[in-house]
Amino acid sequence: MTTASAGGRVKKQVSADVRRELLVAAALRVMKRDGIAAATTRAICAEAGMPHGAFHYCFRSKRELYAALLSTDFNITLDAAWPAVAPPVDPADAVRVLLRAYWSAVEGDPETQLVLSELVNLALREPELSELPGWEYRAYLEKVISYLDRFADEARLEFTVEARVLAEMVLSVLDGVVSSWLSHRDSAVALETLDRFAALFATLTRPRATE
Repeated sequence: MTTASAGGRVKKQVSADVRRELLVAAALRVMKRDGIAAATTRAICAEAGMPHGAFHYCFRSKRELYAALLSTDFNITLDAAWPAVAPPVDPADAVRVLLRAYWSAVEGDPETQLVLSELVNLALREPELSELPGWEYRAYLEKVISYLDRFADEARLEFTVEARVLAEMVLSVLDGVVSSWLSHRDSAVALETLDRFAALFATLTRPRATE
């Protein structure tokens, strides 16, 4: 399938879904390089190597684009970490592996985290975008709950609190750690916080009852 580079136009027909992905990636590049204000529809299309009209073919508004951008954070994959979760691994160690896998993705691309943080702050101030942060939070919460369900199955554990409550805790910790790290950039501090949370998380689990 043909894709576009920053320097040239798309020369073959591609699906709307692929064009959307290319535009989202281009928007993120522009925002990381030049700031959110510089990410006009024209600049985004130029970065993607597409004609200006392609944007409105794929997105009805900038709101839809921002929603797609905010989705990039909870689409971070933990697939490589799951094999380390199964027993006899200690629950705290298993959680630590997953948290560190997430952290590795964050630490490897801090500019994206800055953009996402700035987008949320922008949306909170713009009436037409004001529902986006809440939408992002709910979507992120459901994603974490699905991870917790998988973790419980893989590690053969059950939680002593409701999964949604635990997911709220996970989100609060991750949001706080990422926000603080963007300010101080001390990865050792961030990792120590995540490791301590992993130990706390493990106290809220117990072995699954044998059927």
